Amino acid sequence: MTFRARPTTKPTTRRRSSHESDARRNLYFNLGFGLIVAVAVLLLVGAGAATWIGEHLAPVAKVNGVSITKDQLADRVKIETFRLGDAESRTRESVTAGHMSAAQGQQVIDYITQQTQQVASVALENEIDTELLLQLAAKRNVTAGDAAIQAQITKDATTSESRHVFQIAIVPELSAGASAATDAQVTAAQQKADGLLADLKGGKAWEDVVKASGDATATASNGDLLFINKGSTSQDAAFVDAIFALAAPGYTDVIKGSDGTFRIGRLTEIAPEQVDPGYTKRLTDAGINMDAYKRVDSSIVVRDLIQAQVLAEVVDSASQQREVSVMVLENNSGQPVTPGSVLVKHILYSPNHDASKASSVKADDPAWATAKQEAVDAVAKLKAGTTTFAALAASSDDTGSATQNGFLTYFSKADTSTSLDPAFAAAIYAPGLTPGQLLEPVQSAFGWHVIEFVSADVPLVRAGLLATAAAKPGADFAKLVADNSIDPSATKGGSMGWIAKYQLSAEQEATISGLQAGQISLPVVSSDGIRLFKVTNVQDRKPDAAQTQTLKSDAFNNWYQGVKADPKQTTIERLVSTSTGA
Repeated sequence: MTFRARPTTKPTTRRRSSHESDARRNLYFNLGFGLIVAVAVLLLVGAGAATWIGEHLAPVAKVNGVSITKDQLADRVKIETFRLGDAESRTRESVTAGHMSAAQGQQVIDYITQQTQQVASVALENEIDTELLLQLAAKRNVTAGDAAIQAQITKDATTSESRHVFQIAIVPELSAGASAATDAQVTAAQQKADGLLADLKGGKAWEDVVKASGDATATASNGDLLFINKGSTSQDAAFVDAIFALAAPGYTDVIKGSDGTFRIGRLTEIAPEQVDPGYTKRLTDAGINMDAYKRVDSSIVVRDLIQAQVLAEVVDSASQQREVSVMVLENNSGQPVTPGSVLVKHILYSPNHDASKASSVKADDPAWATAKQEAVDAVAKLKAGTTTFAALAASSDDTGSATQNGFLTYFSKADTSTSLDPAFAAAIYAPGLTPGQLLEPVQSAFGWHVIEFVSADVPLVRAGLLATAAAKPGADFAKLVADNSIDPSATKGGSMGWIAKYQLSAEQEATISGLQAGQISLPVVSSDGIRLFKVTNVQDRKPDAAQTQTLKSDAFNNWYQGVKADPKQTTIERLVSTSTGA
């Protein structure tokens, strides 16, 4: 039997190629789909990351190129909100305990409420200050150690010592029309205060001595000031120091204040300082990031260290100072002046020296005749040159203008039909008035006015004219000051005394430091007036006691605000609106 081999069928090339192509297509499809999925995931992740960064790490401000992020601002808002709430709670506790009057407490709470409503913007500005202070500390080789930061946190948790205080105040009597007491009047006031203190130490009751003192304010409240804290600025600094120098309830010596008033203090109760042991827990319970809180307190620590450096520079050592006089011109509170407006100054003599009740005083009441005679006498003295307008204005029955040497704001003719008394308006808009012209007394519904027409020029024009006049050879700067300045220093030729570095605002200091002896500055414009400075002397000297007190109070802030406002030292970019905290 013969076998025949069966032929083997070979796969064709075409079939093999078809299978490979399908495989490749599947592979590419799978790879492509995977790539698309990967890209999609990356896009989603990227979008999520971008959203997260936008919500958390996006800058809201930059200080010298260093960003303050949204998260930092959010943390600061929590901190400021906590502190405001804590302050409100302490205030309410003080009112409840009788350490603060209801009116005082409400005033504090109203302020806290206002700050709470603006907490986002307050937080941003405070965070900017924190960042800048930390940068300045690094430049000045100042650091805040852990112990110092913890001490500051403890200080935050501490309610300061307060003391229940009573006061009798004896003010030297002034002669009619005088702005300052004579030496005899000062001596008489001190002797009276010394006698009252002797009565107290001799066993007389406080209430009886208050009634005998003649201090109307003390009589109305038994002299009770309630509780005050150490370092309080609500009372005379020397008086507060004397109260806190007492080791136990009792009386202070007679204390002469910076205002010339003689005071006797009585201490009846001491509320010691208290540290809240649960303060840190309350912080964390409020959701506050403790690292953020410590950063804020570290800036407070370095601020105090920098302040010590600044004070050492200007208080402990001799430095270049300038003896300065100033003329401060009315600037209409920084508001535009309507063309055609006029500037005048006046002294008001009201019946019974009470402008608020003048309209209710009958026309035939002798008080009106007395007021008129006082005005006539004042005009006579001014014309005779025996006194100055500024000296008489100090006793004006218009207490507002009395503090500005009689100067009023600029009045436009529109004011004649609204806020101005018709008789007064007619007088100041009479045709032909010239600068420096003294008018005869004018009667209004408020009393009798002594009026001097000052100018029809707008503030800057007037300032330029006075600067030119002051710079002329032989010009009497003190006389120009007496006639034109709204500052109380006008009665002493505008003298500011010796001015040390950081004693004044940065803008004023920059102006004064560029002047040599005998030179007068160009006008320096601000909302509270236009200033012309004259330097009469330049010396290297240490500050006196009054300067030292001012420097301890103001030097650091003046230095810091100068650094902050100087574009050569500090660049601050605010990148978002904080009206809603966004």
